[in-house]
Amino acid sequence: MKNYTFKISPLIFVLILLIIPTTLFTVLELTSMDDQEELIEGIYKNQLEAVIFSINQFSDDHVNTWINELEKMNWTEANTNTNIDSYIQKNPQCQNLFLFSLKNDSIDFSTIQINDLQLKQEIKDTLLNHSNNLKRQFSYYKEGYRKLVGIDLKQDHYSLITFIAQLNGTHKLGVFLLDARQFISDVLSPRMQRIAGDNFVLSVKQTSSDQMVYSTLLNTVPSSITDEMVIWLLPDYSIGIQPQGLTISEVAQQRATNNILFLALVDILLIISAWFFYRNIRREIKLAKIKSDFVSNVSHEIRTPLALISMYAETLSLNRVNDESKRSKYYNIIYKETQRLSSIVNNILNFSRIDNGKRQFTFSLVDINDLISEVMKNYAYRMETKGFEAQVKLNDDIPLIDGDSEAISEALTNLLDNAIKYSKEIRQIEITSSLYDGQVEITVSDFGIGIPPKEQKHIFDKFYRVTKGALAHHAKGSGLGLSIVLHIMQAHNGSVSVESEENKGSTFTLKFPISKNI
Repeated sequence: MKNYTFKISPLIFVLILLIIPTTLFTVLELTSMDDQEELIEGIYKNQLEAVIFSINQFSDDHVNTWINELEKMNWTEANTNTNIDSYIQKNPQCQNLFLFSLKNDSIDFSTIQINDLQLKQEIKDTLLNHSNNLKRQFSYYKEGYRKLVGIDLKQDHYSLITFIAQLNGTHKLGVFLLDARQFISDVLSPRMQRIAGDNFVLSVKQTSSDQMVYSTLLNTVPSSITDEMVIWLLPDYSIGIQPQGLTISEVAQQRATNNILFLALVDILLIISAWFFYRNIRREIKLAKIKSDFVSNVSHEIRTPLALISMYAETLSLNRVNDESKRSKYYNIIYKETQRLSSIVNNILNFSRIDNGKRQFTFSLVDINDLISEVMKNYAYRMETKGFEAQVKLNDDIPLIDGDSEAISEALTNLLDNAIKYSKEIRQIEITSSLYDGQVEITVSDFGIGIPPKEQKHIFDKFYRVTKGALAHHAKGSGLGLSIVLHIMQAHNGSVSVESEENKGSTFTLKFPISKNI
C-alpha cells in the first residue's frame, strides 16, 4: 500500500491564513457599504428635517404669544377697533385683525372691515370656504387644544392665520391678516440665521411663483436643496435646507471613497505583512536546514582527522611499528591531522567571535610575499599528501600593507582548502602576488569544478553551501570559510572577489590597500 503525503508550501499557508480572510472581509465591507451609506444619509436627513421642524414650531410659538397678548387686553364693543389698531401698530407683520363670534352654529363674516374691496371679498370668500374647518377649531379649543390654521390668499404676500381666543370670557374666532414676506423677514429670518450658523444654508421659497424669498447665505440662492418642508402657517411658502460645503450625497460618496481607500490600505499592509511573515518562515526553515547541514558537515570534517589520529595513535601505542622511519611518519601524520583539526575548531571559534562582534585584530606592517611563503611552507605536507602541485609567483616590488598577519594567513589557508576540495584531475594551484590599481593583490587559482554563476553571489554568506549540481556533493564543509575570508578583508578595508567558470576552475582575489606608514 502506498502512502501519499501532501505538503503545503509556506506561501500557500500564508495565503490561506491571511490573504483569503482579508479578501473576504473586504468583499463583505464593500457589499454592505451601500446599506451603511443609505443609513447614514437617512440619519442625516432626519437631522435636517428636525432643524426645519424647529423653525415651524418657533413660528407657531411666536403667533401664540400674539394671541396671549390679545387675551390679556380689555375688550369691549366700544374699544374693539381701538385695540385692533393699537395691536397692528405694535406688530407690523400683522396687517389686520378680524374677530368673529359663533352664533347659531354659524359665523358672520360680513363684519370684515377693510378698505381694499377686492381683498375684502377674497378674505370673505376664503373664510366661507373654510367655515367647517373653522368651526372645528372651536371644538379643539374646548378640548384644551388651540389649533392654528394658515390659509394663503391669491393676492401676493398675504396670508390668513385663524385661531380661537377667549376675550373677556367670550370665545372668538380670530383671523390675522399677515404680510407673509414681512413675517418671514422680521420673525423667522433671525431664528433661521442662528440655527444655520456655519453648518447649513436655510432658504424660503414661495411655491406658487417658485421665487426665492430669503436665504441665510447673504441672500444667495443655494445651488440645490437637500430637504424641504412647507411652513405650517404659510402654506404657499416652504423652508429648504442644504448643508454648507458638501451635499449629503457628496458626503456619503466621500465617506465611501475613504472607506474603500482605507480597506485597500489595510489589504496592502496585510499583504506586505504576509509577505514578510512568509519570508521569515522561509528564512527560519532555511536557517534550520543550514544549521542541520552545518552540524552534519562539521561532524564529518572533524571525524576524518579524528579517525586518522585514533588509528595511528592506536598503532603506535600497541608497538606494532618497529621501523623508526614509519614511526616518525605516523607521528608526523598525527601532528598534521591535529593541526587540521585545530584549524577546523579555530574556524568555528573565529566565526563565533565574528558573529558576536568580539573578534579583535592586531595590525602591523606586513610583507605579503613573506606571509605567502610561510603559509605555503606550513601547507606543503597537505598538498603533498593530496597530490597537489603549487605554483607560486611573487612580485618582489609590492609594498608593505597594514594588516593582521595571523588573520591574513587564515584567509589564505581557507582559500587553499577550498582549492584542494573542489579540484578534480588537474591537481594544480597557482598563488600570485601583484600590485594593481594602487592595491596589493593575492590570487589563488585552481582548475577544479568551478562555481555556477547564480551561486557566486551567495558563496560569501555564512553557512551557505551550494545544494545543487556536482559542487554540492564533491566535498563536505562547514560553509564558514568564505564568510570568514570576507569578514577579514572588510576588517582590512579591502575586498575579496571571485571569477569562476564551471568545469574550468575558480580564481579568488584578495585586495589590500597599501600602508600609509611607509
